[in-house]
Amino acid sequence: MEPLAETLWTLEKKHWFDGAAFYERQLEGGGELVIPFPADLQDRDAALRGLRPARQFGAIELQEKTMTEQGDTVLLSYSVVAWRDCCSTPLRARCASTYLDDDGTWLRLSHERDTSVVTEESGEVRKLLRRQLRPMARLGAA
Repeated sequence: MEPLAETLWTLEKKHWFDGAAFYERQLEGGGELVIPFPADLQDRDAALRGLRPARQFGAIELQEKTMTEQGDTVLLSYSVVAWRDCCSTPLRARCASTYLDDDGTWLRLSHERDTSVVTEESGEVRKLLRRQLRPMARLGAA
């Protein structure tokens, strides 16, 4: 694997294992995150507060990995299977992350995760991750 690819895939894996600590290191100061629970656009500080109590993933598998370079920007796309010790069913998703080379420091500009797939047989869209809705008082980073 090329040094750049190795560097960026290592960063991407840290996102899954390090949670809020990853974003403290890698999210640009004026960055914002779209948080699914509760659904909202949050600035960096609010997002970090919400991510800190979250359980991190204990194991992940990245599959179907691709890397596209355009100048000082790189797009990583892949599918992931990720396990937490609290959950019997792993998260399965398609993901894409965009990184910017800021004078030798790679900063994440965006991350998207789609947990729905179109089944080939019927063409229907179904969710890969099925979890019961939680009461608002218990919502937070999951």
